[in-house]
Amino acid sequence: MQIGVISLFIITTVNGCEVDTKPIVRGGNPPIIEFDGTGGLLQLYVFGPFTLEQLKGSYKITRGEGSITTEQAKELDKISGDKAHSLWQLDPGPSRNWNVSTLSITYGIVPEGCKQVYPANGKPEPLIEGKFYQVSAPSYNANFKKGYFTIKNNKAVTLTDEELGN
Repeated sequence: MQIGVISLFIITTVNGCEVDTKPIVRGGNPPIIEFDGTGGLLQLYVFGPFTLEQLKGSYKITRGEGSITTEQAKELDKISGDKAHSLWQLDPGPSRNWNVSTLSITYGIVPEGCKQVYPANGKPEPLIEGKFYQVSAPSYNANFKKGYFTIKNNKAVTLTDEELGN
């Protein structure tokens, strides 16, 4: 009996653990955005192009976390300047479950049930070889982290925390 109760407790604890939502960028150009985590997608943003120095400065302030303070936002504005860096924004509709562990989104292609918010019309700007980009995927039922990537030899290459933190 005790073994059964302990087993049930362990199964419940393991299944109930929240794993932060983190975008993973793969493939060519345009890249495919997949996710690690247990949350549900609220929105998807792609920002850029940036220099590596701008991304490193941003990462130093936020450590890749999704939520920032007002002071951090001011520091980020100094790094990126007054140029708007938003390239693409999607808002999922309520018509389906947007569990991030099952999603695969190609940059510039709006999945069925999603609404493209930015740009309001047409395709987002193409991604530029050698430039750097940030993906943010706010989610529900989990915290979220940002993902960073570059386009190198017409392939999407994810930047590691070590590459951004130095």
